Amino acid sequence: MPFAVPRGGPEPQPAPDSAEVRALREEVEQLRHALHSHATVDQAIGVVIARGGLSPQEAWDVLREVSMRTNTKLRVVAEQLVEWVHTAELPPALRGELERQLSLRRQEQEASSASPVPSSPPPGEGLPLPARSDGER
Repeated sequence: MPFAVPRGGPEPQPAPDSAEVRALREEVEQLRHALHSHATVDQAIGVVIARGGLSPQEAWDVLREVSMRTNTKLRVVAEQLVEWVHTAELPPALRGELERQLSLRRQEQEASSASPVPSSPPPGEGLPLPARSDGER
């Protein structure tokens, strides 16, 4: 099946300020934002994995639960967890819910530890929560 070759030169380009160009620029900006947010969420998952000795899926579930139970956007929870590693500052509501979720996961793992399947490192042996600083929010 032959393909059609355009006659009459290259396809006309839209004017630089056309609606199509504006829409494409907006879409590019949204994609950049999504890419940045995704990277931050992935980093936060890593923080939760390191702290709780969880699988990536379990860490994702913890992030979702913390977000829902504190009524904080997931992206914001992720940003605060990543920042927490550097500053040791985490809002008390997020800290409390994170500790609660990790404790629940620990209990679940202990309840299922009778199975002979090796698991992740024991949850209590993950990285300690950064110490609270005087300036913690």
